[in-house]
Amino acid sequence: MLVSLWYAPAAVALNMSQGIYVAGTHIQFTDTVKLLGVTLDSTLSFDKHVADTARQCHYHIRALKRIRPLLTVEAAKTFAVSVVGSKLDYCNCVLYGISQSNLDKLQRVQNVLERVTAQAPWSVTATDLRRDLHWLPIN
Repeated sequence: MLVSLWYAPAAVALNMSQGIYVAGTHIQFTDTVKLLGVTLDSTLSFDKHVADTARQCHYHIRALKRIRPLLTVEAAKTFAVSVVGSKLDYCNCVLYGISQSNLDKLQRVQNVLERVTAQAPWSVTATDLRRDLHWLPIN
């Protein structure tokens, strides 16, 4: 399907399957676009954004895990909230209504962060850790 749109001063031809031609230059469509740090996909499912956020958070959690024995509890909480927590909270208003599986992925990231911050064993529940750290759940 080829649609021609007239835009002054040059004509713009829109080919939905291949891309767009603007002033004789072909611009390919992409499935995702990153805008202000939020990755938008063509279906607005935010799967790619959640995956990118989880990957970035796990990177910083691994760094915290290495230096955690050298930090006090308050310093670890400050690092966790300022570096990782801010990534989880950034633009969370656009995530309203996302799938439960994406919410679960973000909650798992927060659970790992809680365990590393509190240096807690796996026998302690994430809810108890969250209460002790005074953090709110993702949902």
